[in-house]
Amino acid sequence: MSVSLSLRADRQVVSKDTIARTPSIVSSTPGASLDSQFIDSQLPPLDSSACPNHPPSTIRVINSDSFTAARAILREHPEAKGKVAVLNLASDEERGGGWAYTLCKTQEEALCYSSTLYATLKEEYYPWPNLGPGSVAGVYSPAIVVFKDDLDHGCVDLPENERAIVSVITVAAPCLPKTKITSSGERRFAKEQDLEDMRGKIRLVYRMAGWNGQAYLVLAAMGCGVYACPPKQVAEEMKAILLEPEFKGWFKEIVFAIYSNKNNGPGNFDIFNELLDGTEV
Repeated sequence: MSVSLSLRADRQVVSKDTIARTPSIVSSTPGASLDSQFIDSQLPPLDSSACPNHPPSTIRVINSDSFTAARAILREHPEAKGKVAVLNLASDEERGGGWAYTLCKTQEEALCYSSTLYATLKEEYYPWPNLGPGSVAGVYSPAIVVFKDDLDHGCVDLPENERAIVSVITVAAPCLPKTKITSSGERRFAKEQDLEDMRGKIRLVYRMAGWNGQAYLVLAAMGCGVYACPPKQVAEEMKAILLEPEFKGWFKEIVFAIYSNKNNGPGNFDIFNELLDGTEV
């Protein structure tokens, strides 16, 4: 039975427990690590001579927590072990978006409740610029442990044989960018430079995965929550960049996990589902 973890006091208990147990979870889980790397500029294009040339696959858009989606991939594809990367819809101001004291339920904070991610987001990495020079940056955590279920299931401990080791790509979208309404009624980025920064951040996500041999991607609606980026334009850009020749053959499976419930409404899920689900890459 699904048990929603909604009360702040309950979330605080889980947060403290996750932080306290992270070192022992990592030390007792083969292959796990608290290592991470801060990347402070755009990575070079992927090396075509090193491309694994995976056959074309179709994007899936699912209503799911990101780590729940990653665990499902690992169950269905045992060969994916060590090759699953999850996009963290990050804050560039402070680690985990201030998770340890805000105790909120954004996507980044949901990842922190369930895993050892928070300890890999080092204090010295923060803050970094959100827009303009230096804003195409992020953190690569190669081997975090997902050892708790998602928020909808009370963040209860997973059996040891169901724990998952995945990499996490932490990149922040433009925060509250200026937008405009077009003649057709669509909300778009108002400033071309903000859009270029967004494109750079998206490419950084895909390059982080490619350069690190991550063939299974769990992506999300980048910046379309509290950062208020225009979701249709973001979906278009994430799709268009994935279809660029540079990324052909690098990824074996791509899932967009976009959580939707009665409280946050279907909006982002419906937009990304319409534009991306079934796209061959």
